[in-house]
Amino acid sequence: EGLALIGIEGRGWISEPETALGTLITLNVWTFGSPMVIFLAGLRQIPRMYYEAANVDGAGKWRQFRSVTLPLLTPIIFFNLVLQIIHAFQSFTQAYIVSGGTGGPADSTLFYTLYLYQRGFGSFDMGYASAMAWLLLLIVGAFTAINFWASKYWVFYND
Repeated sequence: EGLALIGIEGRGWISEPETALGTLITLNVWTFGSPMVIFLAGLRQIPRMYYEAANVDGAGKWRQFRSVTLPLLTPIIFFNLVLQIIHAFQSFTQAYIVSGGTGGPADSTLFYTLYLYQRGFGSFDMGYASAMAWLLLLIVGAFTAINFWASKYWVFYND
């Protein structure tokens, strides 16, 4: 609307089915603040002595990143990965606000959780919505279990 005041007609990012989902994804990426704070805390916990030892051994910055920083950050990466996967399956608020609870335009923002909400509180089909919620719990649990199983192959705990 601000651009229209000076004669520039913008695109309807949320009102067009081709761009509505991408807009919500961009909005979600924009709110990546708390994982970044966790990454920063993880970076600050890496002892300097490892970098000093790598420097004495002749490792450059790239080698230090690959051999020191990345392995020591794997628990933080794993933690953020699990939380963000769970968060992705629970995406609801942005789609609800943007589409007015309809999932529009053309159901392009009709996420699973929004459909669950529509069935439960729009159609008052609580049994169906409850079954959908249990299915969501099982799917999120399965993804979390797979991540925990796979973590033994790539997560380095400084033991």
